[in-house]
Order: sequence, then structure tokens, then C-alpha cells
Amino acid sequence: MQVTAYMQMDEETQEQSTEQRLLCAAREVYSREGIAKATTREIAKVAGVNEVTLFRRFQSKQGLLAAVLEETFLNVAKSPGCRTVADGATLRDIVTFYANADFDRINNNISLMRVIIGESHRLGELESEVLLRIFRPWKEEFAGKLQEAKDHGLMRADQEPIIVVDQLSAMIFVGALRADTRRCINYTPETYLSACIENILRAIAP
Repeated sequence: MQVTAYMQMDEETQEQSTEQRLLCAAREVYSREGIAKATTREIAKVAGVNEVTLFRRFQSKQGLLAAVLEETFLNVAKSPGCRTVADGATLRDIVTFYANADFDRINNNISLMRVIIGESHRLGELESEVLLRIFRPWKEEFAGKLQEAKDHGLMRADQEPIIVVDQLSAMIFVGALRADTRRCINYTPETYLSACIENILRAIAP
């Protein structure tokens, strides 16, 4: 029974490894070629598996794209230890924590985000869901933390948390796009992020 159990564990590990290789390969090929031009054959080749394995795991190119989005933009928000701010955190602590998380998430995936947003019109019924998957992480939780701060008098009563979140996210996203082009920018991404945080805090602090 022990031998069987070890064999099952080994098979599961191999399956997970194959799936991870396919996801990494898909992210690479989608980023390089774009959604329309990326082929399952090329993705399988980069992953070092045959195309049949890809279809067995993800059924289709769209299924693979959905899995890439899930891992890249949603699972990061579910990682243990990465989703909470300490009790009693100040308004600055809250804004800084979520701004840094969003900044890292976008910068680590900027090439893929450029491609997906640029080609989202090709996705048909998946378009709205794809865009939601990209921008949804942290949004509801961040807004909830700001609402708690507002309820405790740490944030101006006339400010709407969800709007503040959208404004900060938009500022960070635009900054990441500009930094990625490396054009007409004479400051660092970190300096830009710090300025975004300060501007938001000045707007929402009592």
C-alpha cells in the first residue's frame, strides 16, 4: 500500500509540474506573440510536452488562457499571508499596503497585461470576465478596509472607498505602462508610486 501511495503522489507531482510548465509557457507565448497569434502547438513546444497533453489538461486555447489569468491575477490575491493588514493599521498603512501589492502585481505581469487589454476585443463573451480578472484582485478587500477606516473616522466622510480604490489602481496602472515604455520619464517607478500614495492620502485623510 505504501508503494501505491508513493506512486500516486509521484503521479500527482508530475501532473502539477506539467500543468505549471504549460501555464508558464502560455504566459510567455501569449506575452510574446499575442492572443490571436499564439498557437497551442507553440505553447506545448515551449513547455516541452505534446499538444495532446495541453488539450487533455485545458481542453482548448481559451481554457488555457482562463487558467493563466486565474493563476496570474486571482491566485496572487489568495496567497496565504498576503491578504491582510494588521488590526489597528493607520490609513497610511492600509493605502501603502494595497498600493504596493497592486504595483508589484502589475509590474510583474505588464507584458501580458498589455497584450490582453490590447486584444480583449478578440475574446468575445470572455472579454468582460478577462478584464474583471485583471483588475479585481485586492479591489473589494481594499475598499472594505477603507470603509472600516472611514467608519472609525480615519478617512473623510465625503469620500467613497470604491472610487478611491479605482482612482489609485488607475494611477498605478498608467504609471506601470509608461515605465514599461521607458519614454519621457525622469523619475523611478518607486518615486511615482510614492507620489500616488501621498496624493491619495492628502485627498482622503480628515
